[in-house]
Amino acid sequence: MATTTSEMMNDLSFSVVSIVEDVLQQHNSRSSDAGLLVPRRVEESSLRRYEAAGWLREMIGVSGGRDFPAEPSEEDFRLGLRSGIVLCNVLNKVSPGSVSKVVEAPDDVADGAALCAFQYFENIRNFLVAIEELGLPSFEASDMEKVEK
Repeated sequence: MATTTSEMMNDLSFSVVSIVEDVLQQHNSRSSDAGLLVPRRVEESSLRRYEAAGWLREMIGVSGGRDFPAEPSEEDFRLGLRSGIVLCNVLNKVSPGSVSKVVEAPDDVADGAALCAFQYFENIRNFLVAIEELGLPSFEASDMEKVEK
């Protein structure tokens, strides 16, 4: 049975935006309620993050010369998404041409290193504009930055 664009968009909405929100909420909870996370919630969030990472790997494979981790930590997941490259490329897979410009990372950028701020904010901005045009839930570009503990 062929997957429709609508079904893929629903998968994208669930698998990327909600996972990003979960990671960011956990980060914020840790900084304000240190040690009060419920273990079951953490486990559920980890499973959803792993599911999202698997879906991203399946959709785009290697991006920027790197493979998205199969079972990323919160930090690895956030770092893997913060340049916007993965987000833009997966959205273009689901809805071709949605993001007209993706600033790719040079091959010599180390794992976890970011593009210059202008470049990755351009990717995130382009991604956010595209998902808004598609009617998908959005988030703030600043949410992709590290939250200090």
